[in-house]
Amino acid sequence: MARVRKTTVGSVFMQVPFVFYSLTIVAMCFILIVTPFRSGDDLARGLLVRPTAFGLGNFRDAFASGLGDGVRNSLTLSVLTCLFTIVFGGIAGYAASFMRFRFRRGLASFMNACIYVSTMLIALPLFLQYRDLHLVNSIIGALLIFLGLRLPFSVYLFKSYFDEFSIELIEAAKMDGVSDMRIFWRIVFPLSKGVVITVLLFNFSAVWTDYLIGLLFLQQDRLMTIMPKIMYIFGSGPMVTHATSLGQGFAGLFVATVPIVVIYFFTKKYYVEGLTLGSLK
Repeated sequence: MARVRKTTVGSVFMQVPFVFYSLTIVAMCFILIVTPFRSGDDLARGLLVRPTAFGLGNFRDAFASGLGDGVRNSLTLSVLTCLFTIVFGGIAGYAASFMRFRFRRGLASFMNACIYVSTMLIALPLFLQYRDLHLVNSIIGALLIFLGLRLPFSVYLFKSYFDEFSIELIEAAKMDGVSDMRIFWRIVFPLSKGVVITVLLFNFSAVWTDYLIGLLFLQQDRLMTIMPKIMYIFGSGPMVTHATSLGQGFAGLFVATVPIVVIYFFTKKYYVEGLTLGSLK
């Protein structure tokens, strides 16, 4: 009997850190959801106190401070990155799984190794090269960086997913004279909704929430992405010329969070499918 009591106490004690962690998550969600709708006078009472009034003034002021430009630029980069990584990542994954050519394994290993390249490690030499090539403050230049960073992982996900396809289906289509590109677009790609959604979520989230690339390579105010723009609104960015209210900054964070939550809510079924099917053997 004493042994059972000791085990129970130990189990409860082990749960204490997780309870505190859960409470911090709940508190942060409360702050993120409620703070953007509170006035400056109400926020002066504290972040965790019960609000007394709600309004949309913080959102209006945040967009007046340029948040709309950040949303537009980040959305452009995120959508284009997802589009190109899905198309080219899918084609490269198909080639690595079903086509036979020289250096196929070597190229696949090289792409896998590129996944581990640190953005912080290459930021400075890449910035110097972009400066010499006059690609700083260019949406196309930033897009090329995001494609280089996100494409290797996209190829890996597609290849892992395609490795589980029935090779007999591919060979039967080839025996009927169907080209590889038509097999990919007509047979393989329509059956790959799970991995497509997974790549979409990973890449959209990575580009949408990026801070470093946007800060270094898109320094003009009209070209800033959403995360540097939010830091500017908060009054803590490196190019700040004025301080603004806390509510406007949290309004920017709220706007930045909504697209990811909405996309995940409508695609979570296929997201889980894309993560699990590639691991089944």
